Amino acid sequence: MSRKHWPPLLLAALGALPLAALAQDADTVADVRCVAVGMRNAALPDSREKSTGLLMALYFIGRLDGRDPKLDLEASLAAQLSKMTAADFAAEGARCGSVLSTKGAQITHVSQDLIKPLGGK
Repeated sequence: MSRKHWPPLLLAALGALPLAALAQDADTVADVRCVAVGMRNAALPDSREKSTGLLMALYFIGRLDGRDPKLDLEASLAAQLSKMTAADFAAEGARCGSVLSTKGAQITHVSQDLIKPLGGK
């Protein structure tokens, strides 16, 4: 069967594959950048920044591992760190911090909903 006779839905799906791959790659790059920010903050002397940085790095490493367990994280980090400027770290810190804060609030809400029925305070 020639390509011009393929069903339109199949052609649409095949056409979307590169876009889906690009979106996944963009998500991966964004999450790798969050790991970079988290690791940088985890190395700071301020204990609040250090603990937030560690949480950020671990959270985004988990996202990356869930998306692509075979990702070469070290190579991906090296590639992004070589490109990131101080302005990038600031912008990514705000973006990644917002994602982490939203997820933290969700986890707090879920845990409160689960503790109440168990007689917790």
